[in-house]
Amino acid sequence: MIASLLLGLLGSLGHCVGMCSAIIILFDRQPIFQNKLAWFLAHAGRVTTYALLGLLFGIIGQTLWSFGNLQAILSILFAIIAFYMASAFIGLTPSPELLFSGWIQRWGRAIRNFKTASLWTSYLLGLLWGLLPCGLVLTALITAAASKSAALGAINMLVFGIATVPSLFAVKWLAQKSSARTWSRSLASLVMMFFGFQFAMRGFASLGLVDHFMLGSFMFW
Repeated sequence: MIASLLLGLLGSLGHCVGMCSAIIILFDRQPIFQNKLAWFLAHAGRVTTYALLGLLFGIIGQTLWSFGNLQAILSILFAIIAFYMASAFIGLTPSPELLFSGWIQRWGRAIRNFKTASLWTSYLLGLLWGLLPCGLVLTALITAAASKSAALGAINMLVFGIATVPSLFAVKWLAQKSSARTWSRSLASLVMMFFGFQFAMRGFASLGLVDHFMLGSFMFW
């Protein structure tokens, strides 16, 4: 849950401001979004989608982790993904979002044609916003799957989604603060690498290559 909170807070400062600024401008052109409640409902819809995705990934993780021989493989796979996302976040490797460029373009066309007639349709628009392919969200979903619980997966993504809200409300101001975005992306990358390291060590420990490490009653790996 701490990983989800940090990813949401730090990642949104650097990644979401750049990724979602165009979306916010797109929404802002619709008259209904002159009402601040419409923005709250849109964010509520986005966070709802994240929580539902977290529930799904938590179920998937819980199912896969029940197979003991897969635990090591999954941990190492999650570590590789986390390390790749960390490097992509600071521009060392191509962003995985490039794989979904066609989907993102179709999503943008659909949103432009979407006519928000009421406050509640802004919530629906938020639900669709949550489905936009995003590298930061994909990384957060790894933590949801690693929670090995449907409930914890949903809670992790709920915390992540709520943590991104402040930055997105301040996106116009943050867009002008390039230095803040740079250091926040670097810190978010470090968070991803830290948990990637933890996943990797858990995998190696499951294979018997290293010893498990406990911090009190908590198994660090």
